[in-house]
Amino acid sequence: MNVEYRVLGPVEVLRDGVPVAVPAGRCRVLLATLLLRPNRFVSVDELVDRLWDGEPPTLDRAHKTLHMVVRRLRMALGDANCVRTATGGYLAEVGEDALDLTRFRRLAAEGEFAAALAHWRGEVASDVNSPHLRREDVPPLVEERLVVHGRRVDADLARGRGAGLVDELTELTAEHPLREGFWAQLVQALHQAGRTGEALAAYERIRDHLDDELGVEPGQPLRDLHARFLDPASREDVPRRLPAVDAHFAGRDAELERLTEAATGGTAVVITAIDGEGGIGKTALAVRWAHSVAQRFPDGQLYADLRGFDPSADPAAPADVLASFLGAFGVSGGRVPADLPERAALFRSVLADRRVLVLLDNARDVEQVRPLLPAGRGCLAVITSRNRFTGLVVREGAVPVTLGLLGDTDAVALLTTHLGAARVAAEPDAVADLVAFCGGLPLALAVAASRAAGDPGLTLRALVGELAAGPMAHVEAVFAASCGRLDPGTARLFRLLGLTTGPDISLDAATALDGRRRAEVRRSLQTLARMHLATEHAPGRYSSHDLLRAYARSSWDDDPERLAAVRRLLEFYLHSVDGADELLRPSRLDVALSPLPDEVRPVLFDDPAAAAAWCETEHENLLAVVRLAGDHGLHQHAWQLATVMFGYLYLRGRPSERIELTHVALAAARASGDRYAEGVTLHSLANALTALGDFAAADGHYAEALRAREEIGHLHGIAVTLDQWAINHALSGDLERARVLHERAIAKREEQGSPSGLAIALNNYSMTLLALEEFDAALTANDEASAVVAKAGLTDLVASTLDTRGLLHLERGHLDEAVEVFGRVLALPGDQLPDAIRTVTLENLADAHARAGRAKDAVAALEEALLVREELGNEKAAEKLRARIAELED
Repeated sequence: MNVEYRVLGPVEVLRDGVPVAVPAGRCRVLLATLLLRPNRFVSVDELVDRLWDGEPPTLDRAHKTLHMVVRRLRMALGDANCVRTATGGYLAEVGEDALDLTRFRRLAAEGEFAAALAHWRGEVASDVNSPHLRREDVPPLVEERLVVHGRRVDADLARGRGAGLVDELTELTAEHPLREGFWAQLVQALHQAGRTGEALAAYERIRDHLDDELGVEPGQPLRDLHARFLDPASREDVPRRLPAVDAHFAGRDAELERLTEAATGGTAVVITAIDGEGGIGKTALAVRWAHSVAQRFPDGQLYADLRGFDPSADPAAPADVLASFLGAFGVSGGRVPADLPERAALFRSVLADRRVLVLLDNARDVEQVRPLLPAGRGCLAVITSRNRFTGLVVREGAVPVTLGLLGDTDAVALLTTHLGAARVAAEPDAVADLVAFCGGLPLALAVAASRAAGDPGLTLRALVGELAAGPMAHVEAVFAASCGRLDPGTARLFRLLGLTTGPDISLDAATALDGRRRAEVRRSLQTLARMHLATEHAPGRYSSHDLLRAYARSSWDDDPERLAAVRRLLEFYLHSVDGADELLRPSRLDVALSPLPDEVRPVLFDDPAAAAAWCETEHENLLAVVRLAGDHGLHQHAWQLATVMFGYLYLRGRPSERIELTHVALAAARASGDRYAEGVTLHSLANALTALGDFAAADGHYAEALRAREEIGHLHGIAVTLDQWAINHALSGDLERARVLHERAIAKREEQGSPSGLAIALNNYSMTLLALEEFDAALTANDEASAVVAKAGLTDLVASTLDTRGLLHLERGHLDEAVEVFGRVLALPGDQLPDAIRTVTLENLADAHARAGRAKDAVAALEEALLVREELGNEKAAEKLRARIAELED
């Protein structure tokens, strides 16, 4: 087994290359603290100080909770555990090659600076929430990295590689403006690249900055470099061809700043839209920024609309644009070569000794842009496009500046420029709705605002209603121009994505939806992302704006292809979540699913943790596909999806979502006339209502479910409904009615011959008998349940039957026996002890200690339960535990 630990970025533990889940909260703080001091002893007091950021509740409580955190971390790591106990503290025992931090230091000591830096994946322990760690541990490691980075740059400069270092050093000096070493390296790099004027400009910037911030001159190394350079020659005036600034431009402060930073290196800048829609404001931003820096380019500013996506005209020919640019510098007529390569070469020669800004707007692709790029070191090209110019970034060193949708504040500011502050302030709710409808798209906002500005009597509320009632033709035309450039397969996928209703889609799900091979779908998704008709917001996960999906959806009729695609998507989710549910609920009864189509490949899971993680990631999509199935009249998919999602939603404690989904499933079951499905969904609805404490409503649905199941002779279903109906009565206080239903359920389980069902029914009966204070009968029922569990090897039911045994001892006053049994529950392996049972058992253990007068032990158990509740995000339960702890400590 190979175990790798990582702290130079998010904290990660890999076992044979597979991530090991590290619990959030204090567990992760503890692991990070130890790994940042590999093989070094860390005292309990220091760890307490770290875990509570210098403010522990009480020292005694903190020490006990620390031990619980250590135990929980070790359980989570399993055989990848590196936490060792030492006298008065702990340490992380790791080999030199097992931890990225120690490998980084070894490689740096060997002079392998680039290899050392490659171990850094981001900020140290970036996913650890610890102010103490940020203050004390991170800064020294950042300094280590910067020193190694500087040594790597020195090595590259010694090899004469300055030209390739300019962009990197420009970023480093922006990030560390008072670090003179990086400025000295930038000056050297610019000088090696033949960009002496920019080297001198860089020196002036750091000199001014040091004077402003510290009141000092640059150090001797920088002054020596300055003495070796001469002032640049003066330049002539040339044309100013920038368009006028948009009078309604608003916001974009961060992007303007990013452009200014990028301009320092004199490189090409690509402005793209992160969500990609035309009309996102690329031109407005580029023109606004170009005017703000025009004085830096005294030899002139050129502009060309390349019409890359104009539906009414062909893209501009590079040769024609070059002729116009050359004419601006007096090169015209017969002096302009006919051949495109020669024309481009002449353009580069003309600009070689000039400082010129070239704005290339609405570019189609790299081939259209590349001939138009200046070569002068004092020149800057700004390019706007709906495409990402990856090739330009790689070959020409272009700096990509992604342009996203407007935030709410900037969107309101844009509307204000159109409508005036008074009108916007008069209808704040309508303004918020209008911003939401337009999705932060500047063009959509401008079109809507223009409609309102042209009719002063039109209220913004009326405008929102008008827009919601019909499509926005101007925006749709922009979308159509981009979609018209897609190949048929990608265009079809774009339209298919419009059918989905979840927040995003994975590559696996998109492959099922599309029906083509996975590699083809991946290429199409990458094309859509490149053209900003979709966004890859996480590796392998894609999303698109609502307006884009609405446009894609509008192109579909109710044809067979649309329904077939929806079916494939539903089959993917149904079979994937069914596989997850099988791992999460080993004792469940299988659902008879429809055969899986050949072109659909569901996700397969190795263990319950992987299944639960996938369900968590796909949570919103799973809710959405149940509704999607109902909307398309695919009734079987609707009720089966809701049914196989039971295990995940139950374990995550989400009864309200179960109720919502089951209503959809119940409507589908009734619409199809399927009494089996109706019985399943009625039972699920009643179960969720019980979890919410609505016992009266649950009672009616259990009765309906039982009638449906008895009508079709569904023995398993009858037994389950009787058992759960009994629990509902017990929780509502009707214990005698609960007793009768439990006994009927046990009889049905014996008739069915289901060991797991019988064990569950007997254990539940034991709990009701306990509430009736019939202790001997309750103990007998629990003994019978335990015997069935042991005989059938039902390891997933050991914890619940043992916990009930502990409660029996507790209620009979046998406190030591109760503590011993609860301890056995908590000692079970992690795969046999779900968090839901763990927390209940800890609370029962605390009750036993409290009754025995052991308040400190009770508090310790409650604090461990609180730790689990907090990590699960169950704040309501956590608050109750805090209140109990406070009572015991008083």
